[in-house]
Formats: sequence, structure tokens, C-alpha cells
Amino acid sequence: MDSLTISVSEKFAFANLKSNMPWSSVLNHDSQIQRFRQTIERDRLANTYLFVGPSGIGKKRFAQQLAEVLLCENRPEGFESCGTCAACQQVAAKTHPDLMWVSKPDDSPIIPVKLFIGDKEHRRQEGLCHDIGLKPFRGGRKIAIIDDADCFNQEGANSLLKTLEEPPPKSLLILIGSSEQQQLPTILSRSQVIRFDALSSEQVLTILQRQADLQTEIPLKDLAIAAEGSVEKALRLADQEVFDFRRLLLKQLSSCDPAQRQFSKSVTGFVEAAGKDGFKKRNRMLLIADFAVRFFRLGYQRLMQIENDGDQEVFLSQQVDVAMRHWQNLDLPMAGEICGTAIDRCLDFQRHVLANANTANAVEAWLIDLGQICRGQLMCR
Repeated sequence: MDSLTISVSEKFAFANLKSNMPWSSVLNHDSQIQRFRQTIERDRLANTYLFVGPSGIGKKRFAQQLAEVLLCENRPEGFESCGTCAACQQVAAKTHPDLMWVSKPDDSPIIPVKLFIGDKEHRRQEGLCHDIGLKPFRGGRKIAIIDDADCFNQEGANSLLKTLEEPPPKSLLILIGSSEQQQLPTILSRSQVIRFDALSSEQVLTILQRQADLQTEIPLKDLAIAAEGSVEKALRLADQEVFDFRRLLLKQLSSCDPAQRQFSKSVTGFVEAAGKDGFKKRNRMLLIADFAVRFFRLGYQRLMQIENDGDQEVFLSQQVDVAMRHWQNLDLPMAGEICGTAIDRCLDFQRHVLANANTANAVEAWLIDLGQICRGQLMCR
């Protein structure tokens, strides 16, 4: 994401659109496609859906294609869109008058309430809640897609409450988030939840091979295996600087003393190298924590002898094996507790990042804590 002019999630969402077979670019979500196919055939479409699953797996792409099917003006038989009419082209370009997109601004940790109900001077006269209640311009239906549903605050969720409880006729609201646990009760209790799974490494590889403008010296298969089922993460790792730093971080974690040799300065330097844009810096810090979470998750799976489906990245496995030798003298429950507590600390670090904590202080405290956790000196779950 850091060096691209558009976000990798948006790049993924609108890459490789097929005019004749539009669902062909949506991989690994056949059961969700079939569910909506049957729902529409039976005219049982709900007003509000919550799509949950890891980032970069195609949830936004799925929502866009569903909107195209519903708004297509020359809709063929079955659960398809023609892909060529004016409506389909407008959906692809995000310019259809009956399709609204709402997402968190890059410089904000939350979705501003004004995007739902207008600014203070125009309350309930602008924003999604106002616009979705208007008569459709041409599609016979109003559709709103809210990305970053994890980033609602209470005020934003409350502003949407009336629309959720009394949805306008012929309206459809799709919210996209990472998990049900991240959603406020106001949202979760009024939505039908659709769960999406991560992609396989083969599917990630297929999508990467479609990216005609992807320039990287890293083998695509290596990116696909390291991406943990996320095209978004694979595109970030395509940056050689990011790929190399990840390996350095994994080696530090395997030592069970990640703060040694003033590694916090290396982390801070890597973050600062993203440039002056605070959004890019914040994303690098979140990505660093994601790398650590995968390390400790694999460690937990190894300790608990949990089967891990799919391809295993050799380098990551090697570093986890090194850490396992540090943990071999601990009893099994204690070692499992180490990995679980470390994951919790990584998620806590991400929360501090989103709250705009001081970079240097947050990184140093995080690495010190991880070291103490890995050595069994700090158990805080």
C-alpha cells in the first residue's frame, strides 16, 4: 500500500473486471454467490448485510458485483449482469447515481458521522441516511456500501440506527468489516452476517498473475504463500523493502528478545521511510503487528499440534522452530499461554496505533513486552 497511488484494497476490488463473466473474478466465495443467487430468485433479499472476513479477500469486490447484478439494465437470465450497459459501467466506475460508497478517510481512525447525516449545518439533509431514502434515479433500487465497518464509533452507529430499523423501500445496505467481534451491537443486531474465508495461496497467486502492472522482483509464489490468504497483504509484500523488513522482524521474534540491539530504532526507521503521510506510516505499523500475529499464531498451532491447512512458508516456519527451542523447557499450557498473550499484546499495540500513540514510545514498549512474554516473564491475558 505504501508506494501505490491508490490503496491496494481498491486496486484489488476493481482489478480484472470481466464484461461477459463478471463473477469469474470472485474466487473462493462460491457458497456466498449461491446464497445470494437463491435469495434473489426467491425475492427474499434483506435490507442490511454485514460482510465479515480478513482484509484483501474480495469482500468489497463481491459487494460491487452484487450491486452490478441488481442495477444492471440488461440483466440476462440467472445471477449475472451484462457488464456492458451504462449502469454496469457506472457501477464499475463508482459513478452510478443509485450506488453510494462510504469509507473511512485516510486521516481519520473512524468514519465521520457527517458521512451519514451531513455536517452540523445540514443535519439529515445530506449524507447516506438522507440519500438512500430518495427515489432511485434509474436503477429501481438504492444501494449503499459501507467499507471499514470496524471503524464506527457510537455516534456514527446511532446516526445509522433509524435507517437500519426502518429501511426505505427497495434499499440495500452492505457493511464490510473484519469480524463480528469488531462491530457495535447497534450494527450487529440489525444485520444479516455473511462470513467470507481467506483465499488459498493458489487463489492469491492466480489473482497476482492477473495484475499486469505489478512490478516486483519477488517470486509471486513466495508472495502468495506469505500473504496469509490476502491479496492486499501480498501486494504490500511486493514492495522489496516491506518483504525484507518482515524477514528481519521474524528473526528478532524468534530470538525471544525482539528489543535487543535497539531494534525499536529499526522499526521506527522502517515506519518513517513510508514518507510524511501519516496514513501510510500508520498502515506500516499495523502491518508490522500483523506479521507478528502470524508468527505467534503459527507457534500456538505448533505447540497445540493443530493442523494448519495450506502451504507453509519455509522462512516463517524456520523462525518459529527457533522460538520453539526457547520454549521447549516450559510445560505445554505455559507455552500456549505465551503465544496467546503475545497475540493479545500485538492487537493492543494496533489499538494504540489507531489512537495515534507516539510511534517511538509505542514500538519500544511493544517490543519489550513481547520479549518478556516470550520468556514467560509477563502473562497478562
